[in-house]
Amino acid sequence: MIKFKHNAALITAIVISIATGVPASADMGTIKGTSGSRVNVRQSPSTSAPVRHYGVGGDRVTILNQTNAPDGYRWYFVEFPNSGARGWIRRDLLQVNAAATSQRISFTPGTSAAKVGGKVQGTQSRDYILNAGAGQTLTTSTVSTSPYIQVQVFDPNGSNLYTGSRDWSSVLRRSGDYRVRVRLVPEEQKQGVSGEYSLTIGVR
Repeated sequence: MIKFKHNAALITAIVISIATGVPASADMGTIKGTSGSRVNVRQSPSTSAPVRHYGVGGDRVTILNQTNAPDGYRWYFVEFPNSGARGWIRRDLLQVNAAATSQRISFTPGTSAAKVGGKVQGTQSRDYILNAGAGQTLTTSTVSTSPYIQVQVFDPNGSNLYTGSRDWSSVLRRSGDYRVRVRLVPEEQKQGVSGEYSLTIGVR
């Protein structure tokens, strides 16, 4: 859950300024604190920076960037997967979890789709990276043994294009590396909860 204090357009400049630094594989984090406790999400990595919105204890976030700031703190630039909202959170307010495992996808000559599969458990996730061009259509189709498997698709600039469990298709607006992530839904990312999946990724 995330509560906005201002329109998301107010942080557009921040997003653009670090978009080129978004890694192909990102760490995940969990906001510290008790359920309902607020943590400030700031416009820039500083305790004096404006608070644009806030998260609450237990919220899961994707870590897109990090820096050691002049104020002596380490800061993480994060994205809330469900809303797409972004901002900076101080290191001591965030529990950093295991990084996603990534794999680059290539298509067999004469084909336009590839099938991959695996298993994710708890907070684990797996990323599939593929290069596609503007105007092409990217599709994903998932078969799973678990109702909790979720797929996310990220634009080359790091923005979230899709989060869900259904088949998905979209015409791409830019060229570059797209990232398809498989994970459990945040509410079920618990120890002992797992799911196997088969994922088909196509570009035409």
